[in-house]
Amino acid sequence: MRTHHIPSRPHVQGDAAPLRLRHSAGELTDGAGLVLLRRLWDQLGLGPLLEEKMRGVRGVYRPSLLVEVWVALLFYGGRWLDDLALLRSRGVRRLFGWTRVPDPTTFGRFLRRAAGVLVPVLDELVWHVLLARWRVVGVPRRVMLVLDSTVVVRYGTKQAGAEKGYNPKKPGRPSHHPLLAFLAQTGDCVGVLWRPGSAGTAAGAVEWVQTLVGRLRAAGVREITLRLDKGFFSQEMVEALEALCVRYVLKVPDWPWVRARLGRFRRSAKHTSSRETLWTTSTRLYGARLFSLERRRPLRPDSGELALETCEVTKRAHVLTNIAAIHALTAWRLYNRGAVVEHRIAELAQLGIGKTAVDDLGGNRLLWAMGALAYQLLHVIRTTALTGSWRRAQPERIRSWILRLPAKLTRHARKTYVQLQRSEPVRAEFLHALRSIARLRAPPLGA
Repeated sequence: MRTHHIPSRPHVQGDAAPLRLRHSAGELTDGAGLVLLRRLWDQLGLGPLLEEKMRGVRGVYRPSLLVEVWVALLFYGGRWLDDLALLRSRGVRRLFGWTRVPDPTTFGRFLRRAAGVLVPVLDELVWHVLLARWRVVGVPRRVMLVLDSTVVVRYGTKQAGAEKGYNPKKPGRPSHHPLLAFLAQTGDCVGVLWRPGSAGTAAGAVEWVQTLVGRLRAAGVREITLRLDKGFFSQEMVEALEALCVRYVLKVPDWPWVRARLGRFRRSAKHTSSRETLWTTSTRLYGARLFSLERRRPLRPDSGELALETCEVTKRAHVLTNIAAIHALTAWRLYNRGAVVEHRIAELAQLGIGKTAVDDLGGNRLLWAMGALAYQLLHVIRTTALTGSWRRAQPERIRSWILRLPAKLTRHARKTYVQLQRSEPVRAEFLHALRSIARLRAPPLGA
């Protein structure tokens, strides 16, 4: 065996010995932290659940194995089908006990074949994982359900559902336009509604909100507040929310007919400064209260302009709500609490969700469904198994420090051992997470 030699460094302070590089037959892995995923997957019984629901799907690989492979790839840092090769030679296959890892062609066929049956099953599994987390942290009495859409730009020509529509980043470029639902206070992902790029912001939202509200109430949530941006505003949406008997804060577009309904503005004493003042007014619209807020800035007398007004409006916003006895400024602040959904969408991007697409409508829907399951599993790990600042850590940090943990794999007496360094800085956190996941209990089926 040839040994590569690197000469000594006498100018450094410390050990100046030369380095010799050798090849080893022992197996190393840079993904030892994925054991947390394997532990959680088995503790919640996700494999048997998938097998029971997917008996009619045929293929060389089990459907549960293919879903587990894709979730593990997202945890590991892969984003495209070609990245499946990373799971073959870096010890990940031995960590999960897989005999083989499917190639991209086989996985693509699975996406096209199983989408119609597997997407509803994965939607149920996301709620199954969410209820398992709530069994540890408790069912929240009040939640804010936030719906928001995101635009995923596509550049290929064979990516089904990539159509021209609303695309603020690349106007005229085909894209996908999925709709996401999160809980603002808890950070849970409650589902993904996949849509082609030509779909409007509110396409399919009314029926989906009815389903989500029913599930939250069945889980034991007493008070539900919906936060929707101006893309969801319509009389149909308002009537649907009133029929569901939920609270809502809905942003209204600044249309001329909306401004025509407004009354006289009054200056608010709660927010004043030397530069800007806050003015509010309220009226009725579709049976709810419409609050309007304006930020006004005084014009400078020496600006050299012929001013017809004594001030100019720097910002205007309208919020429609059915919450009784609420002030306009309080309603606006309540709406802004749901802005954390942008942070959750950024976390989905860190996991690589939506980065790849296939030339099949159902296959793309299945990729997003598996991505939602991966996000919720990672959210369970960081909020129930990790401690301290790790509970608020983003996926990139968790991946760099814990999931991509280096270790040595050995085998003795038909058992595989994962050997960590004693000096590893996150070893104690990793072991604590393993013990915490072992105490999780899966909720009963149909809960």
